[in-house]
Amino acid sequence: MNISERDEWLGCFLTELELSRLERVSVPIAPERTLGLVTLLGSWRSHVLRIESELELPDSDRTVWGVYDLIAALVLRSFVARGMKIADSNSLAGFRRALGDVDSRFREFTEDDESGIVRRIDEGERLSGEWWWDRVPRIGPIRREIERIKSPL
Repeated sequence: MNISERDEWLGCFLTELELSRLERVSVPIAPERTLGLVTLLGSWRSHVLRIESELELPDSDRTVWGVYDLIAALVLRSFVARGMKIADSNSLAGFRRALGDVDSRFREFTEDDESGIVRRIDEGERLSGEWWWDRVPRIGPIRREIERIKSPL
């Protein structure tokens, strides 16, 4: 997704003023490193679109993403949640709709991670309300990699 596609998509949910205001919400992502809330949302969306686009690709395709790329996407979603707690809740209506659009898309091609394998691989301290950590793709290279990790050698 290029910048103009991202901006067109965001424009369906947020005004220029809202975009500017929300991008100034600095979310800590590492020591002495922050990203704007809108940038994080765009990154979450890009990751979801990429994972979805690869569902039908074979494992032999060396460009496909794996379980650690899924974890990177989920970390981005957690940063979005963190940023929403920082932001003025009165300015989040359009942002919530945009986020809901991405979250719905993610839910469409994922299912409950009944084994909890993603949380175990991540080994991070994740909040119980972060539902996205309990979802895995139903099919595709990431799902097959997860199945291989779960299976004893």
